[in-house]
Amino acid sequence: MKRFGPSLYFASDKVIFDSINQRAVNVDLVRELLEERGIFVSTKTSKEELAKYFSRLTADYFDHQSIASKLGRIAKKERFTAFDIDNEIERDQIVDAVKEMKKEADDRGEVLNFDTSNPDRIVIEIAYDHIDYTKTELRQVQPRDAIIEFIKDTSGKYSVRNTHNNYTDSVVEKICKFLGEASGETISKTTVNLQSHPEATKRTAFFEALIKGVDNHELVTVTEAFCYKPPKGKLQDDDDDDNDEKELEDSPLVERVGLRGRAVTKSLVIDGLYKSGYYIIKVIWQVKPKISLDSDIFELEAQFSEPGDCTGFSYQTKRVLIFEEGKITDKTRHPKAAEEAALAQMIEQAAKSAYKAITGS
Repeated sequence: MKRFGPSLYFASDKVIFDSINQRAVNVDLVRELLEERGIFVSTKTSKEELAKYFSRLTADYFDHQSIASKLGRIAKKERFTAFDIDNEIERDQIVDAVKEMKKEADDRGEVLNFDTSNPDRIVIEIAYDHIDYTKTELRQVQPRDAIIEFIKDTSGKYSVRNTHNNYTDSVVEKICKFLGEASGETISKTTVNLQSHPEATKRTAFFEALIKGVDNHELVTVTEAFCYKPPKGKLQDDDDDDNDEKELEDSPLVERVGLRGRAVTKSLVIDGLYKSGYYIIKVIWQVKPKISLDSDIFELEAQFSEPGDCTGFSYQTKRVLIFEEGKITDKTRHPKAAEEAALAQMIEQAAKSAYKAITGS
């Protein structure tokens, strides 16, 4: 059963202190909260002392809302997923479906905007609140942005790219439902998944082909690889002690194994995992553009969110390692929007090519 924490009815001093004293909250945010009350503090004062002082101040409902909104700004970067629409659909049908979705979003108090300036692309952005009762009280409501793109390819068909989470996936499903009602037929999708290919060797080969298949980029190294082995059924009672021992030895007591370092896919450890029936479900790797010797290095991530049947393929550009003075440094930066968009397209194409390579289709 999924567990939930307490919902917020009243923000006590302890609730406020615990919320702003978390490691994820930096001291600058606490100073900002105090400055809004006309209180200026020394840069030498610790965050814990500032949190203790602020939590003792009187706060009303609007103060609680302000604090919660500031704490809710902390959100990790989300992965993207994509699929191809097999049906022949018109651009106007997509726009009409998005307008229907906008009406529903308005009724829920969400903000949906869409951009149709590019004739080959429709971009949808939705500002919504993500509620997670497992967080501390003042961080249970987190403002987030959902991004959905309808992209027209050279054949005239559309593919869909969106942030990969339950909320955005449900919005995409509703838009596809509106499209199906408008066209009079169910929308058919083609996704990258290995559900019909349970062989461990094929599932690992998919990722091996993917990391080497990013167009116009060469593989630098693999820094993380996560392996998985589906659990067997419960052990059956048996009077034969030898059989019991053999079943225990053969049963995968460890379902998931994570390896971190450099060139982890070339280690002897992972070779042993392959022989034991494990296969890769998530990989983080680094690539470098071929066009320049002194270009920055991009760190990418791809995974199947459902490891058992290898569905829910998603990816992201995690960060960029800066190349400086003839070598790669420890300095990093966020990828630019243009870089992220280009790499997203290349990862999607590499995933399709990897799927074709292992299936022959």
